[in-house]
Amino acid sequence: MSSKVLVVLYPADDGSRTSSDVESIVQLCIKSLEGADQQTRRSLARLVGHMLASTQVERKAPPEPAKKGKKEQDDDNDVPIPVAIQTEGPKLILTPNQMLQILSLHFNKAATTRKTRIGIFDFYSTLLLTLGPAWVEANYALIVRHFFTEVVTSMRSASSRFEILTVRKLVGVLLRDLIALRMLSEQGQIGAIRELSLAYIKKWPAVMPGQYAPNQLVLVIALREIAGLLQQLGSAPPPVQVSITPGQACA
Repeated sequence: MSSKVLVVLYPADDGSRTSSDVESIVQLCIKSLEGADQQTRRSLARLVGHMLASTQVERKAPPEPAKKGKKEQDDDNDVPIPVAIQTEGPKLILTPNQMLQILSLHFNKAATTRKTRIGIFDFYSTLLLTLGPAWVEANYALIVRHFFTEVVTSMRSASSRFEILTVRKLVGVLLRDLIALRMLSEQGQIGAIRELSLAYIKKWPAVMPGQYAPNQLVLVIALREIAGLLQQLGSAPPPVQVSITPGQACA
């Protein structure tokens, strides 16, 4: 069945959709990756991107029926119609982090093949494109933190040199070729440099008790992306120059 048809069957504003519905569909799509051809993989990616992106559309919580008073409960002959009471405002099906973890959970499984893992990164790419540049720029710190903590430093990704290099390539391409070059505004690129430098580069080495230095695998990707962003920006504006000192840049 065409992904366009499936997207129509699962509209983004479907108020009855649950997190279990989304997880079940994503799991089925991931299972289908192994034997899928290129066209089928693209269709699966479009469906997964649509389903996960729909979890970020706010929906009104279903109203709860009003509780009957004691007098009303005792009166068997006069039962009033309960009045709906809205107890909560609009909310998301999943938080952004929970949405991304649906993919990383399958990516990190020991039984997941290399072909499927690459396919899951196609899902990541399509998801971010579906969410759009504004969402990606506003949630850049969360996206980077997800890849660094849930993917790059996971036991599966750090289990061998081959896995380390594969994951470094996948995450690097997504951060550089998709997010930085296609989705971030100039201000977003400056913000990305500040985020990477302040949250990761400036925390190495850990010099104070209780502090922890970022994982070396994370530092390599962060430094490469900062270099790419600086080259992309050309003459670095003052806010960028302030966020990275010469000594740290050399490190």
